[in-house]
Amino acid sequence: MTSLLDRDASARTRLMPSPDDARMLLGVAFRPSGVLLAVVSVVVVLTLVLAGSDLTGTFGALAGTWLAVHQVPLGIAGATLSLLPILPTALLIRGVARQVARAVTPSSSRRDVVWVVAAALGGPLAMAVVMLAMIGDASTVIAMSTPGFLATVGWVLLVHGLGAALGCVRGTWPTPVHRLDLPAWALAAAGPAARAGAVLVAGGAVTVVVSLALSMSTMGAVLEAGGGVGGALGLTALSVLYLPNVVVAAASVVSGASAAAGAASVSVFETTGGELPAVPVLAALPESSAPIWWPVLLVIPAVAAIVLGRAAARATATLPDALRAASLAAVLVALGCAAVSAVSGGVVGTFGRFGADVALFAVTAFTWCLVVGVVAAGIAAYLLRRHDVHGWDDPADEASDADRASEPRDAIAALPAGPAVEQPESAEPVESSETEESDTEESDPAGADATTDVVSADGTTDVVDAEVVDLPDEPESKGV
Repeated sequence: MTSLLDRDASARTRLMPSPDDARMLLGVAFRPSGVLLAVVSVVVVLTLVLAGSDLTGTFGALAGTWLAVHQVPLGIAGATLSLLPILPTALLIRGVARQVARAVTPSSSRRDVVWVVAAALGGPLAMAVVMLAMIGDASTVIAMSTPGFLATVGWVLLVHGLGAALGCVRGTWPTPVHRLDLPAWALAAAGPAARAGAVLVAGGAVTVVVSLALSMSTMGAVLEAGGGVGGALGLTALSVLYLPNVVVAAASVVSGASAAAGAASVSVFETTGGELPAVPVLAALPESSAPIWWPVLLVIPAVAAIVLGRAAARATATLPDALRAASLAAVLVALGCAAVSAVSGGVVGTFGRFGADVALFAVTAFTWCLVVGVVAAGIAAYLLRRHDVHGWDDPADEASDADRASEPRDAIAALPAGPAVEQPESAEPVESSETEESDTEESDPAGADATTDVVSADGTTDVVDAEVVDLPDEPESKGV
């Protein structure tokens, strides 16, 4: 009976985390959200002080900003604000992923991973409920309505769940790959997709920078209308926060899709004007029609597709696998473009919706990567493996073959030398030689050249050519 009770107690102990694990789980649950709350508090207080406002609605502004980082739509003065910066959200996801990755290892059990994920989601959910209560309490003082409970819970779970998933994969790698048991070409598709997406984002960023450089006068006018140095600094900070959103919209435009900015719309072929908020970063939009050189920007998605194809060919072993990897990478790029453009866009009050056309962006990105990327993958795979098919030699392969051939000789030369074998000294070497020559003369009375078979020590027979001569001290041979 006592052993049974002890066994039950030990089982209960294993189900509960140890004190060290409990401290670690508390860090996973509240450290990222706590750091975010501290940063948001400093920013909100400084903004209110610099603006000369009283601190009456500080807690409401703090809670609203914390939820805005989680992409929770806010209601301000009866208008909806769902276009929120994605830069702080990306930094938060990265922080959650790093915290979770430190808490798990490749040898972590499934129970340990479940505890870590539950902590990564439970802590932010508890803080989100507190933030909703703070906004509800401050709504009588400031013009901010309480966000919906389901929308708040959904966005908080999405942001922290994505960070927790990335952290678990990073911390337990390569255990997830072994458990999924995916084919090699499917695993090889992630890298090419990431490279193609990076090229699209880089192309959008370059387009935005060039457009802003060409619209410096418009940017200066918007900053001057900010009302002094404080207003200009605030508009600049706002532009920096929303710059990634604009870059995503520009990536949609250069891929052949379109982006909306309220009543205005932008594409590489046609641009429609409209009323815009006074934010300097929006000066990147063309003031009238699209420049005549903008269709040249379509080279950016073509380059992204070529990069995808080459990377897929290098990451696989055969031509069919390269084509499969490129096709799957095109699907991943389309899904990524749809997700990022959906999060980076939103509604700004009475101005309307800002952001990329989600469906069209996904379709154009998929088309570029599938058509151009698969063709590039096929060509690259053929060029990389043609010497295997036609027997063409590669100087690098020849050098490696020579190195491999020299390895046995080097290994034999490196062996330690055996003990030297001393040859026994003959007491009368001359007499032995003379005896052998005398026997030879007797067997060959003609004195002609003779061929003698000599058996060596290893059992092989060596042929020796010898000429019989007369020795000066011997009597004349009888044979002649």
